[in-house]
Parts: sequence; C-alpha cells; structure tokens
Amino acid sequence: MKKLLPLLFILTFIGAQAQQQLIWEISGNGLTKKSYLMGTLKFIGEKEFYMPPKASELIKQVEIFAIEDEVDHHAQHELNTALHFPKGQSLSNVVSAEDLKKIKDTFQKEFGINAADFDKKYAHIKPLPLSIIMTRLSLGEKVRFYDIELLLIAKKHDVTAYSLEPIEREAEALNVFTIEEQVKALMHSVNNFAAQKEEFRKLMVDYRGGKNLEEIFDYTLHPLENNPRFIEEFYSKRNAEWLPKIEKMMNDDSSFIALGISHLEGEKGILKLLEGKGYTLTLVK
Repeated sequence: MKKLLPLLFILTFIGAQAQQQLIWEISGNGLTKKSYLMGTLKFIGEKEFYMPPKASELIKQVEIFAIEDEVDHHAQHELNTALHFPKGQSLSNVVSAEDLKKIKDTFQKEFGINAADFDKKYAHIKPLPLSIIMTRLSLGEKVRFYDIELLLIAKKHDVTAYSLEPIEREAEALNVFTIEEQVKALMHSVNNFAAQKEEFRKLMVDYRGGKNLEEIFDYTLHPLENNPRFIEEFYSKRNAEWLPKIEKMMNDDSSFIALGISHLEGEKGILKLLEGKGYTLTLVK
C-alpha cells in the first residue's frame, strides 16, 4: 500500500439527506473491529452530487481510509500521459476520415466545440478516455469526484489515508486495450450518444438511491459492449490484487474503503471475494 501524498485540491463538501444503500459493514472471519466498504462513482454532476451522511460519520470512527488510486499531482501527470497519444500522433492516425468527421460533428453538435478547438484540445486524447470525456461533457455542468470528496473528510478527521495501487497500475490496465478496440469503443459512443447520455443520467439517480447495482455495473461497460477482456483486465485482476491489501488493513485496524461501485459487482467483484474469504457483509442503511 502506498501512502497518499498531501492533497493539493481544495473542494467543498456538501451533504444531502436521503436514504442510501451504498455502504457495507464488514465483520467476522476473526476481525476484532468493524470495517466498511463504500461503492462510489468516479464522477457525478455537481447538481446531482450526493454524499451519504453515514459516510462522514463512519470515516470519523475508523483508523484507516483507502481509495483505489493516488490523487496527487504526480498521479495526475502519470494518468494524463497514459491517456494521450505519444507526441506527433493523434486521432487522425487511427480513425478513418469519415469517422473523424463524425466525431468532430458530434462535439460541435453536442458541446459546441468546433473543429479547430477539437484539434487543439481533444484530438491528442486516446479513443477510450475520449469516450468517457464525452459523457462528462454531456452533463453540461461541473462535476464532483468522490475519491477527492471522501479523502477530504478523512483528512479533516486525521484518518490515515492510503491508495490500494499506484496510478501507473490503472494506466497499465487501460493501455492493455489495442487502439483498434479503443476506436470501436469511441465510435460506439458517437453512434449511440443520445442513449448513452440518458443512461448516465439514470445511473446518477440510481446511485443516489443505492439501487440497481447490476445496472450501474453494466453501464460502466459502455462503451465497451461488455468486452470480456476489459472486465478481466480492468476489474477482475485489480480486484484480486486489492483483496489481500484490504484484508491486511482490516486486520490492522478499523478501515473505511471506498471503491468504484463497478468493482463490487459480479462473481469476481469485491463483495463476492470478501464473502468467499468468510467475511460477513451487512448493508448499512
């Protein structure tokens, strides 16, 4: 486990009152103290942002807080490098002229970004992260990042914070996909963008209610069309790597672990992996 460097971002935490089903209490299997697991979204619209009041209350009670990846300047630089083409390359090198026009037309129509601005700001981003950026831009508002919001709470209460992996590990998982697969994912977003926007808005509502976990997981596979290689490389392998680290934290002291909700679902999801190890998971309402 790598301890987080000091956070350089200053954001404001705003709580909202609503019933939620996003946090599990972990006990049993020899644990002397209770620990907690929370499923999060990577980002959400500022208007739709919701932090379960119970999250702040429980973080105050634990000794260890953990998120997936580092969020310091080094991490942002490494991830930014991984998400961009090498110098001298761009989308024009990997997509057809017809598809490139379709991508630019979509950015113009949906976000008011003309071709010149697209070439300057977006053409050097690899296809897969560009498809995710499209979803974020579709919200038409600022977004909030759950890892940062939760980390601020932990720091406020002097809870020791860790990341389960260096940011290079996530970048490695993303870069497993060939450019051809990434182009397919991007064009899936472009060709189905209206439906994708609607589904993400539904996901934000479902997340606030803590329901339809399986549907939220399915959405995160957009625009990869349930690519089994994506599930294996980005979710299953990393889940297996995190499990012993999570167990060590919980055995060392009471812990609060925040993971992307997509990592919780499925036979190789963290919920099943913990249950398979003999832990008891109880939904915190």
